[in-house]
Amino acid sequence: MDRGNIFSGGAFRVTVYATTVLVALCITVAFAGYRYIQNEQINQLRGFLAPIGTALHTIQQGEGDAEFLIDARILSRQLEPSGRLIAVFDATGEQIIGARRVTPDITDWSVRALPGPDGTPGQEYYLTASTIGTHTLVVGASLEPVERIGEAFIRILFLITAFLSIIFIALGYATSRMVQLKLERLGDTLALVGEGHTDARLPVSPANDQIDRVARRMNGHLATLSGLMSATKSSAAAIAHDLKRPLARALLGVDRALAQVDKGADPQAALEDTRHELANLTGMFETILRIARIDAGHGEGLGGSVDLADLARDLGETFQVVAEESGQSLALVVPEGRAPVRGDAGMLSQMLVNLLQNAVTHGPPGNNITLSLTCEGRDLCLSVADTGPGIAEPDRTSVLAPFFRADTARTTEGNGLGLALVKSVTDRHGAILTLSDNAPGLRVTVRFPGAVPT
Repeated sequence: MDRGNIFSGGAFRVTVYATTVLVALCITVAFAGYRYIQNEQINQLRGFLAPIGTALHTIQQGEGDAEFLIDARILSRQLEPSGRLIAVFDATGEQIIGARRVTPDITDWSVRALPGPDGTPGQEYYLTASTIGTHTLVVGASLEPVERIGEAFIRILFLITAFLSIIFIALGYATSRMVQLKLERLGDTLALVGEGHTDARLPVSPANDQIDRVARRMNGHLATLSGLMSATKSSAAAIAHDLKRPLARALLGVDRALAQVDKGADPQAALEDTRHELANLTGMFETILRIARIDAGHGEGLGGSVDLADLARDLGETFQVVAEESGQSLALVVPEGRAPVRGDAGMLSQMLVNLLQNAVTHGPPGNNITLSLTCEGRDLCLSVADTGPGIAEPDRTSVLAPFFRADTARTTEGNGLGLALVKSVTDRHGAILTLSDNAPGLRVTVRFPGAVPT
C-alpha cells in the first residue's frame, strides 16, 4: 500500500501555502510600512525645520541683518552635531555661515547628497531654502536617522516573518506527521481485516478529530460486517445441519425404492417418502431465497395499499379450521371497517401466515390463539398470541435469525426460517416486530407506525 509521506500530506501542503501567503503579505507590509515611516519622519523634519526659517526671518525684520547673522551662526553650531544644518549665503552666493558645504540653488523641499569633508559624496539631507533680506537661508537635516528607522522596521518585520514561518512549517510538519501515523495505523488495521481478522478495529484517540470520527464510523461498519460474516458462517453451518437429515432420509428412501424394485415389489411408498423429503428441501430453499429477495428489496415494491383488517379476517377464518383440526382454537378480534397500510399484499400475507402457522404448529391441544388488530394512537398493531409453551426471554432475539430453533421447538417440524421471514417482511415495511410473554404463551406484535391518519 502506498502510504505517501509526511511532506505530501494535506496539512503540510496547506501550511506551506499559508507560509507563502504570509511571506508575500509581510513583504507588502514591509514596503508599505517603510514608505509610511519615511513620510512620517520627513513630515516631522518639516515640522522642525520650517519654524527655524520663520524665526530667523522674524529676527532679521525686527533687529536687522547683524542680529540675524549672529543668531543663525549660533543655531548652526548648536544643530550641526545632531545632523541638522543651517547655511547662509550673501548676495554674491558665497556661503558665510555653516560648516557643511551646500549650494543655495534649492527649490522647495529637496533631497541632496552633500559632500563630506574629503569631497566624496556623503549623507543625504532634506533641505529647503528661503530669502531673508539680501541673504539666502538654507535649513536641512540628515536623512540617516530616517533610513535607520526604516531599516530597523524591515529587519524586525523580517525576523518576525522568519520566526512565524518556522513555527508554521514546524506545526504543519507535526500535524502532517500525526495524521500520517494515524492513517498508517488505519491502513494496518484494514489490512488485518482484509486478511480475515474481522475482530480488528481502528484506533480512536481522545482528540476526536476528523480521522477519529471517520474511524469510529468505520468501526461501526466493521462490527456490522463482522456480525454479518458470523451470521453467514452460522447460517452455512445451520443449512448444512438442516439439510443433512432430509437428504439422508431422501437417500434412504431411494435405497428402499431400489430394494423394492429388486424384490419385484411396488416402490410407490418409498418414492412418496422421498418426494416428501425433497419437497421439504425445495420449500426450505424457496424460503431462503424469499428472505434474501425481501432483504435486498428486489422485485417487489411497496407502493400499494393493503387492508390489514380484511387480510386478518380472511387468513383468520382460514386458520380457524386448521386450528380446530389440531384440537386448538383461534379467536379473531378485528374491528369493522378498513385499516389500510402502505405495503405489499403478498409479503404481508406470508408474514401473517407464518405467525399463525407457528402458533398452530408449536401449540399443544387446547392451545388458544388470538389474532387481533388494534389502533394505538397513530399506530396499527397486528398481534398473534397463544397459550402454548412460548419462547424463553433470552431466546426472543435469537429466534429472529435464520435456522435458529429454541429447545422447546426441536421436537416439532420446521427449519427455523418462519420468524426470520417475518422479521425481513417487517423491516422491509418499516414496521416494528416485538416478541413478549403472553403469560402463558407467546405474543408476537407487528406495529405499523403512523399508519392511522390524523
